[in-house]
Amino acid sequence: MATEALEDFFKNKEEVLLAFLFGSQSKNLARPTSDYDIAVWFKDNPSTDIINKLWEEVTTLLGKEVDLVVLNKARPTVAWQALRGKKLLIRDFKLYLKLFLNISREAEDLQDFTNGLWYWKKRLGKA
Repeated sequence: MATEALEDFFKNKEEVLLAFLFGSQSKNLARPTSDYDIAVWFKDNPSTDIINKLWEEVTTLLGKEVDLVVLNKARPTVAWQALRGKKLLIRDFKLYLKLFLNISREAEDLQDFTNGLWYWKKRLGKA
């Protein structure tokens, strides 16, 4: 029910090109106290006022706490989680594909770096 309401909501937000629901709510693992994790990509670089207004509107719509991630500014690891969530709005499919490929590459690079770091930490720790 909330997914449909969010889809309808974002269809009317011309300044938003992409929107995703991720986290426990997107996986049907939410508890009664769970918040909503929503990520958006704005057409233009948004001001703090625009971000806050959208956050307030979504919070009012859902009647629950909302963590709003602005993909234009998000870290690759957070963006990667969001892009793999439920698609609420894909207004620009080329942008979505480009972002998905770039973010997945960055997330993979970070994962490789982290794995290498742990490998060397374990190896040097035993010396």
